[in-house]
Amino acid sequence: MAAPFPDWNDLRDILLITEAGSLSGAARVAGISQSTMSRRLAAIESAGQPVFLRDETGRMTPNARGKEMVVAAREMAAIYDAVRARLTEAAPPLRVASCAMLARLFLSTGLPVWANRADSATDLLVNDDVYVLDMDGYDVMVAPLAAAPQRALGQHLGRIPMALYAAPQYVAAHRIRGRLDTLEGQGVIRASKALADVDSFRWLARQGGNVTMLSPNIPTMAEACAAGLGVALLPVALAGQDSRLLPLEAAKAPPCDIWAVADAKHSDDPRIAGFLKWARAEFRAAHDQEKASA
Repeated sequence: MAAPFPDWNDLRDILLITEAGSLSGAARVAGISQSTMSRRLAAIESAGQPVFLRDETGRMTPNARGKEMVVAAREMAAIYDAVRARLTEAAPPLRVASCAMLARLFLSTGLPVWANRADSATDLLVNDDVYVLDMDGYDVMVAPLAAAPQRALGQHLGRIPMALYAAPQYVAAHRIRGRLDTLEGQGVIRASKALADVDSFRWLARQGGNVTMLSPNIPTMAEACAAGLGVALLPVALAGQDSRLLPLEAAKAPPCDIWAVADAKHSDDPRIAGFLKWARAEFRAAHDQEKASA
């Protein structure tokens, strides 16, 4: 009966002995006793098929049979190291671009929840004008939008309540009393770029008034409104906490649509698909919790 051919573990021991030059050196590297390493080699060289030559100093070098096994062992070690490097290498962070409003109202609290289930870190990119960003500059964009743009994979996350606000000094200067049925004669801070196409800001444009400023950034609108520049349509969750702003009694504004979008060519990326699915559920859960506490 032929002796069993050395298996993967045997080849690893042969490589250790070759590189160490002795049983004692190989045992130290492997973290085992010299006697255990000796027994392993004896099993490998059973049935009269030696793998090593020993000189007078006790140094061990592989014979012709052993050299072939060492070549195989090194090839296997290289393949293993390459696979381990690929599988343990940290995945690049998921780049999430958004505006300051959503970073504050949703992402600052939502992303830590996502981090607990994600396989990679998340890089939050806050931009005053998120609509000018090229899709190559982010993996996912979360922003107020009318719909997902062309070349994009989109997920409608939900809507946030909106209302009209003005600074106390503006209200006093323009003698606003009671309900505003129209904004004619009022200074109005309006949206620009893609934000202007969102249903709530299209509604604002139909209310009339004199445009005092255009901006694609809602926090910028809020600051201008607080400075007395005019009436602004703002998220209730944002403006309602700002003591510098007063809610105006007026027609009910449509809520603002929020989308998460990504480049359609990356639709097969499990990180992006997973984030879009998670963001929809998390946004709605946060919104429901906010309504319940109101």
